[in-house]
Amino acid sequence: MLSVNLYSQIVASTDFEQFSKGSFFTRSQWQSAGFTVPWVNGFDANRAVIDGEYSKSGSNALRLYYPKGQFGTANTGGQAPLMVPPQDEYFISYYVRFSEDFSWGTNSEGGKLPGLAGGGRCSGCATCTGSNGFTARLMWRTNGKAVIYLYHLNKVNPPCGDNYDIVVDGKTLYFEKGQWYKISQRVKVNTGTNKDGEVEMWINDQHAQIKLYNGSLVDKLSGIQFVSNGDKVDALYFSTFHGGSTTDWAPLVDSYVWFDDIVISTKVTDVVNGTVTSNWQTSGSNNSGISPIPVKQNEVVYVHGVAENSTIEWIDMMGKVFAKSMVDKGGIVFVPPVNNGIYLIKYFDRNEVVMKRIVVE
Repeated sequence: MLSVNLYSQIVASTDFEQFSKGSFFTRSQWQSAGFTVPWVNGFDANRAVIDGEYSKSGSNALRLYYPKGQFGTANTGGQAPLMVPPQDEYFISYYVRFSEDFSWGTNSEGGKLPGLAGGGRCSGCATCTGSNGFTARLMWRTNGKAVIYLYHLNKVNPPCGDNYDIVVDGKTLYFEKGQWYKISQRVKVNTGTNKDGEVEMWINDQHAQIKLYNGSLVDKLSGIQFVSNGDKVDALYFSTFHGGSTTDWAPLVDSYVWFDDIVISTKVTDVVNGTVTSNWQTSGSNNSGISPIPVKQNEVVYVHGVAENSTIEWIDMMGKVFAKSMVDKGGIVFVPPVNNGIYLIKYFDRNEVVMKRIVVE
């Protein structure tokens, strides 16, 4: 993980350790943890508790209750928009764990999990007009299948949201009961009225693929027009409940979900540990990239799309510049003598500062 003082861009986070075990978790607790929360439901109905039975880190986690036979936001789980300053792009991560006897539903199996959102947070099978916002939550589906549940201007699954399977190591992800999962997400809103928005996922710090409706796999959802009115990403929409809007979606038994270590950041390195992907840049909006990944000591790395004679700074994980290299013809940069590990390279491209993580073996 990068040095917090120099590179961390965490906007809000909580590990729930400051709260007393057994206490109800309400809007006031969200606020005392540093979040801006304009409203809640479920969190004011004694369904959210600080619990010490299971936790991913420390000794506390947030436990949500989904009563047998109930459905929807009024009677299961909880919702709270965790607001952040509007930005083009945000990253989030959280851990989630389903109880060992968790019921996915009745005749219809499905429910919501948190994800990034913006503007009016279009959801609830509403028509997304371009001026009423967007949501990029997750859902569990039949047998615990994990999907991105996306509301945007040009959704293809009206009246409700688009469903995209999450694929890890070539296999569709199914949540297993009693197991912790780390969910990390990136959402970049579109510019103007362009179809250039993106959604990207990591599961347990591993970059995930996304299955399109035509069956093809992509590294990220792209070409999305979320909005037309200039709305930005401005919330982690903490939204979790069974449904659906009928008893068909209700759990067959009392069910619980634990959440822990919630992070909202403007940097991927705050939410994804130890993963380097060649198709994602740590900062900057240009199209330059690096290869191979990982690189070898005393060999070369290719920095694609960067002008010859540009200067590359090599930075260690304490934020210290320890070497500089010149980009040779063809984007060739020689790797300086370094120990195996994770480093940053920093350079300018099209008048923009770019920083990328790189692994040296």
